Amino acid sequence: MQPLDLRFRPPRGPRETMDGLCFLPRTIDKLRAELPGGHIGPYLNEARGVSEYMCRRVGLSMDALRAIVAEAADEDDLAARLRGRLDPAVVEETNRKLESLTIERLSPDDQAIVRSHHPVLEVRPELVRFFDIFEADDRATYPG
Repeated sequence: MQPLDLRFRPPRGPRETMDGLCFLPRTIDKLRAELPGGHIGPYLNEARGVSEYMCRRVGLSMDALRAIVAEAADEDDLAARLRGRLDPAVVEETNRKLESLTIERLSPDDQAIVRSHHPVLEVRPELVRFFDIFEADDRATYPG
């Protein structure tokens, strides 16, 4: 796959899906930004992040997904490589979990880390669901 430069545009939105799994396209975009020639911009792929959580829930390690992204020729090839690895029942349950993730469930220390990575929360403290936070942060970072 071609690398992405996320200094100029955000990854796909958290609610976008691939084979029914939300957050997967966003994670793929961030992994493409890690490829040689790409740039992750203001985004992160941390061991305790939502991308890692999504991967764990569907039984796929982040490193395995990273390798699949690096080896895939394009988005169709990537989807084909993932298709047999994603159980539809697990995907459905994972989507429910992802959509319900809130900052309030985190420890105070982890909440502080999230707030430091998502400056939109300074002006939008009412946002508590991670998907809402990510969407608002993307709009604030890349207005227009």
